[in-house]
Amino acid sequence: MLSAVATQDSVSAPFFKRLIQPRTPQFIALALAIWLTLTANWALWLRLPSLDGYQGSPLMLAMRVAPLVLGASLLLTSLFAWPRFTKPFWVALLLVAASSQYFMVSYGTVMDKGMIHNILQTDARESSDLFNIKLLAEVLIIAVLPAIWLWKTPLKRASSAWRNMLRTALLLLGGIALIAASLAVSYRDLAPVVRNNLWLRYMINPINPVLSAASVALDPLINKPRPFVSITGGAALGASYAAAQKPPLLVLVVGETARAKNFSLNGYERDTNPELARRDVLSWRNARSCGTSTRESVPCMFSNLGREGFYASKVEHDNLLDVLQAAGLAVLWVDNQAGCKGVCKRIPMADTADSVNTPAGKALCAQDGECLDALLLAGLDERIARLDPARRAKGLVLVMHQMGSHGPEYFKRSTPDLKAFKPECATNALSSCPQQNVVNVYDNSIRYTDHFLAQTIDWLKTQQSQFETGMFYMSDHGESLGELGVYLHGMPYAMAPDDQKHVPMIAWLGTLGARTGLNQSCLSKTLDQPLSHDNLFHTVMGLMDVTSPTYKQPLDAFASCRKAS
Repeated sequence: MLSAVATQDSVSAPFFKRLIQPRTPQFIALALAIWLTLTANWALWLRLPSLDGYQGSPLMLAMRVAPLVLGASLLLTSLFAWPRFTKPFWVALLLVAASSQYFMVSYGTVMDKGMIHNILQTDARESSDLFNIKLLAEVLIIAVLPAIWLWKTPLKRASSAWRNMLRTALLLLGGIALIAASLAVSYRDLAPVVRNNLWLRYMINPINPVLSAASVALDPLINKPRPFVSITGGAALGASYAAAQKPPLLVLVVGETARAKNFSLNGYERDTNPELARRDVLSWRNARSCGTSTRESVPCMFSNLGREGFYASKVEHDNLLDVLQAAGLAVLWVDNQAGCKGVCKRIPMADTADSVNTPAGKALCAQDGECLDALLLAGLDERIARLDPARRAKGLVLVMHQMGSHGPEYFKRSTPDLKAFKPECATNALSSCPQQNVVNVYDNSIRYTDHFLAQTIDWLKTQQSQFETGMFYMSDHGESLGELGVYLHGMPYAMAPDDQKHVPMIAWLGTLGARTGLNQSCLSKTLDQPLSHDNLFHTVMGLMDVTSPTYKQPLDAFASCRKAS
């Protein structure tokens, strides 16, 4: 027995010695390119059988695509095929590839520029929601194991720097030649496939994440900061302020990750809005978002330019809240998310993080600092009392930014008494759960939003001795719950499924609607009209009766049901 073990050890020892014998940088670059093609592109390989407009064999298609992926990977790994400082780059590349693959396979996301921006703006609390054993296992297999081999393998130096440069240049040319040859052979078959499935270019890993990150990093160097142009000139309070006995109070709730499809107010078969259904609200069923992420949507929805104008603009403008403040109103942003994305930088702002150690905070916040949205209402009277009394006497717009249905840990977004749909997916590895369980846990988060909005309306009713009150709610974007293997949000707008763009829009007009002559019966006949974030600026301006050159009546969703003053 001992001799057998000794023989086995003597056989394996030379193998490991051969495995870590000195290698040229070019050999390692080629080996890593092959490794990345085979192990880090499963998001691509798994999507090939479901391509639009392709009727052939997925295996044959993979054989045509694989040389292109290998060639692209080889170009990337070869760029740093130098004796010095090359191993840290390769290790970083492996880590990027492994983590990108995990998110692309598990959530159906792509690592475009928008997603890189989202990652950079994600706070520690949000980041912790994404870590799990599956991610660590994927990083271990795809990145850590080859990194150990890479670190233990000595680099064989060329006799001169010129010789090393020549070898690297030949390797780069080899990558280019491989891509060119593949296109020459397969272009006729691949061209219509790519044309019908433009998202394919986002799936090549790690070339796409690296290029996206490089583009984000170089943006500030290439593009000069946009000049600032104010739009607050001419903002004033309308005629209703002179005649009214009480000032207006509007609570504007910015929802998070809510999709209209899952609101029973919009016809969803599950009762996800039992409390709002009893509070005389209006729910528009056909509203679309400006973007598919908070970073994109929040600045865009508060802009007066609309989606097309916002992204085409060469200058930076102030926004709806600045105009309301310039007209003389008190404005306050209260946040329970990862910030206001620049929208509130010129107005008073508060954060639920300031209340974590209060009695309400201890009841509503978890140990990681994430808080339920009910904390937005705690201490609200005190926050309002600290605002400028002269402005407050004219009127108040209070913006509350929800945690809402922020994923992937939806199970944290509702209280036990509101978990009506079971079993829940109680993990952040959504793809490991049956899809129905993902829908269950998401629907419970919508039930909590329903409860929070109902609480907000009830609070507004307590303020009616001092204010004419109303509430307007609109989500920043929607969400994917595993349809076609896609989870979460943040996909490029052109290729994002409608569930990531179709958002709820709800109003409780209270006594504020009558103040500006709104006819609720008339509005109830407009609930199917197509609307979007483009309408938010102008609708709120009309509801608050603020006049400005920026106001466009055709974009005011309520204008057709307002009596002429």
